[in-house]
Amino acid sequence: MKQIVSFFVIAFLFLSACSTDDKVKIVYLEGVNHEVGDIPFMKFPFRIGLDDSVVVMLDLVGDSCFYHVVSYPGFQYLYSLGRRGNGPNEIILSTPFQLHKGHLFLFDGNRGNLFNIGLAGRRNIDLNVHTHFDLRTCVDFVCIDDTTLLLGDLSGKNRLLHATPQEVTGMLELPDGQVKDDGANQGYIWRSYMDMNYELNKVVLATQYGEVLDIVDLNDYSVERIIGKRGVPQSANRQLTGYHDVKWRKNDIYALFLETSEAEADRQLANNQRPLSGGDQIHVFDQNGVTTKIYHLDVPINGFTIDEKNNLLIGISSNSDNPVYLFNLD
Repeated sequence: MKQIVSFFVIAFLFLSACSTDDKVKIVYLEGVNHEVGDIPFMKFPFRIGLDDSVVVMLDLVGDSCFYHVVSYPGFQYLYSLGRRGNGPNEIILSTPFQLHKGHLFLFDGNRGNLFNIGLAGRRNIDLNVHTHFDLRTCVDFVCIDDTTLLLGDLSGKNRLLHATPQEVTGMLELPDGQVKDDGANQGYIWRSYMDMNYELNKVVLATQYGEVLDIVDLNDYSVERIIGKRGVPQSANRQLTGYHDVKWRKNDIYALFLETSEAEADRQLANNQRPLSGGDQIHVFDQNGVTTKIYHLDVPINGFTIDEKNNLLIGISSNSDNPVYLFNLD
């Protein structure tokens, strides 16, 4: 792996994600606020995922458990997972989860513990550490397999870490001119949400600031970089645009995006208004990073998943007492 990473081939593809392109279809969607039965109170609903007949939701600052499982499509509460705490099989720092082939992967971003949970029939909150990784703080990850992870590197040295229980290797250096003395600050600015396409063996990264989408091909370690009109991340101060979540479904990449003007931010500040959390646009890209469609949502959401069978976008929001919104993509 060291040899592969040292000769990491990067093919940058600079494309525009600009919504003014005549070829990009603009669609406006209205969300339906769906009640979730008997679920524990969620302080900050942040992520949602669908696996066949269950939906998993992450409460970023949950009191007892971070992750809640409900039935689908009924949205009836089933059970909770990921007890909050510093015990051997508890979670200190919750992170966005991964769902793959009936398994739920949870990661303690503070201690490097990976939990692999089979969802079928489970009804208790107890966890056992599946694999431990010798890592500093990491909050975004995808599973290549159940003992190999790709994680966001918050040190500011690289975009990614390739981690096994035996070795951790840096991948995809930050662009020239981006690495500064304050590495941790650069790591925070370049933090990216991610998702994996297992059929193509590719990973997509979407920056939380600026407008950068990276498509990493794990077959040859090449990268296509798509830089939108807001450019590369520069600072967290007054950076009002950025991605909030990303999902790869079949040949399409869906990225949740927020674009807020400085004038609107100043107006909210002057009126002592709490800014709404999340994004209100879904940018759709093909597997080569070309923008094909932009959905404008009538309510902002923090995260989302997609019901491909029924062509629904399922959003989770911290801006409503009922956290789930359904958007018909037809």
